[in-house]
Amino acid sequence: MPIALRRSYGCPYGDGRATVKEVIYNLLSHAARLHSLWSQQFSGNSRKLLGTVLFVSGEPETPGHRYRVARQAAVARDVGYETRLVTSGDVERAFKVGGQNPRLSTDLVGPDLVVIWRAVWSEPLKLAIDHWRRTGARIVYDIDDYMFEPRLAKAEFIDAIRGLSLEEEAVAELYGRVNRVMVCCDAGMAPTETLARAIRRHGLPAYVVPNGFDGDSLLTSRRARAERTASKGDGLVRIGYAAGSRTHQRDFGVAVAAVAEVLRARPMCRLVMFQAEAQGLPLVDLSEYPELSGLQDQIEWRMLRPLEELPLELARFDINLAPLEVGNPFCEAKSELKLFEAALVEVPTIASPTAPFSSAIIDGKSGFLARTKEEWQAALVRLVDNRDLRRSMGRMAYLSVLWNFGPDGRRQKVDSVYAKVMAEPAARSREFSYGRSIEVRRAKLPALPETEELFCHETGEMPDVAVVIPCYNYARFVTDALDSVAAQHHIALELVVVDDSSTDISVSVVHRWIRLHASRFVRCRHLRTTCNSGLSLARNAGFGAAEAAFVFPLDADNMLTPDSLRLLLNQIVGSSAAAAHPTLRRFGQDSSQLLALPWDPDRLKRGNYIDAMALIRKSAWSHVGGYEPMPLGWEDYDLWCLFAEAGLWSAAVPEAVALYRVHDSSMLHSTTDLPDNRSLLIDCLEARHPWLDISRS
Repeated sequence: MPIALRRSYGCPYGDGRATVKEVIYNLLSHAARLHSLWSQQFSGNSRKLLGTVLFVSGEPETPGHRYRVARQAAVARDVGYETRLVTSGDVERAFKVGGQNPRLSTDLVGPDLVVIWRAVWSEPLKLAIDHWRRTGARIVYDIDDYMFEPRLAKAEFIDAIRGLSLEEEAVAELYGRVNRVMVCCDAGMAPTETLARAIRRHGLPAYVVPNGFDGDSLLTSRRARAERTASKGDGLVRIGYAAGSRTHQRDFGVAVAAVAEVLRARPMCRLVMFQAEAQGLPLVDLSEYPELSGLQDQIEWRMLRPLEELPLELARFDINLAPLEVGNPFCEAKSELKLFEAALVEVPTIASPTAPFSSAIIDGKSGFLARTKEEWQAALVRLVDNRDLRRSMGRMAYLSVLWNFGPDGRRQKVDSVYAKVMAEPAARSREFSYGRSIEVRRAKLPALPETEELFCHETGEMPDVAVVIPCYNYARFVTDALDSVAAQHHIALELVVVDDSSTDISVSVVHRWIRLHASRFVRCRHLRTTCNSGLSLARNAGFGAAEAAFVFPLDADNMLTPDSLRLLLNQIVGSSAAAAHPTLRRFGQDSSQLLALPWDPDRLKRGNYIDAMALIRKSAWSHVGGYEPMPLGWEDYDLWCLFAEAGLWSAAVPEAVALYRVHDSSMLHSTTDLPDNRSLLIDCLEARHPWLDISRS
């Protein structure tokens, strides 16, 4: 006998009426939800204010301010800190006027952490540092260039001294003033490990917070890439060098001979260079390179644009150059800016093998590393002559930078670094142990199978969520799955269906459905693997093809209730969660429910309790290397273990419901749960993740 059920209890269907059994189920769902919120509150995942961070910018008018101050402050706010931004001039005026008892503006009063970027020594700044330390603040000096070693202020190391006609003595004096501020601080911070090690040689602990991109630059980059993909092109292959200042003559000289050889041998190639917009002054003086003599017609000059418009220029490139002098201490400390900014528009990079580039690039997969002229020329020829290689390498470059240089990964980094800096000794030790467990992970790119595109529909709008449906011989079920996706409420949707070389009529069934319903989606793609690759790789193909930041894998025999994705998205946006998982309601041969329980790696030790159906940050999927090919199943369990090892977590959303079809022909029944297969899977998972202790009963 149904009873009226108030909408606030979260009944997912129709007129809000349910059986007694369903009422009890919904009440249990809300109990689980409360437990989840309680767990997040006491595990540090709540949105409570963590403290106040004051950023002091020494060069507020430069591009570096955006990377090291503005974007880092935005990430700190996302983590849960109050942030204030001032200039070193603001600080000097306040403390110069006030002396020992300054009358300070609200911005300068009571920070828990002060991050000073590129400010140079002055007596007022020293007074400010002493004042903040007396009030209990920790002081960090952030530096993004090797400009704190006066002994290195020589033209043999710094080409800018020659290029900008600077005096070595003046540069050394500036570096000395930077050093003097830095050693007054409690810790240092830098964008690369090379630079952090140099700071540590001065007796300070030093931490790495990489340079990175924000949501706006990602959006601009993806739109620029989409426009480039949609254009017909002019048949030219553009090799770009995006120098931002007239300080890179020797850097470009590393690659110029190889570039000249390729230009001469391939007339369809163009070298794209930049000049300052105001003066029209080239940012690289090509008259210094006799190798380029006679190639003027193959050199394309572009005006340097503001930083926010840089993606529009990079998207014109086919190949991006990032040459540096290997072994030069300044070059070895340079960040990966040129790599990740080109990667966001899926342009592959050839870079010198400095320590940061060698760490960020998987040679031959997400880019090329080149030291000698022969290596530069070989990499250029391979990319110029192979459009498919440019596309696949550009896609891998994009996937490789999403986490480490994007807001998601940098939130985790800032959270860890700030906690270490401000923690008491015992807590600092715990943070150190936690950070090391994450940092020792080796980078791995997701394995993507070859696919062909059967259908594509794009509106140009950016989707909120992508649903990825891998399909293999599920023609009888897939329409139900597709209909449930189309019925989702109030979100901009992307749909990617990956047919894994089905032998039934799945392709034609999906093709007919997509052509009828494509207008429901802001982006819709139907792909087919060139050979049967298995569920893991089919899912990876869908994730790799998706444009949305959040992806929901939906097997072709399962379904979603209409509010599922909206509820999951509301939970994950604005949180530090890498995923959000719903309650499962079984249907078909079973009608039981599996409540969404809070994330707990200790619970994962004994077995998986979170299904593959979850909303997952694409950056997190890429960060852990995607789904591992596992022919017998449990690829979702493996992914959650990888998340746990990377310090990631999933938010439980009991109100959201996904429908899991139970039938005899499912992979779980026909393969995974067979006794011998289950034993093999347990052995495999425990070998990959030794902390597991999976129940064998």
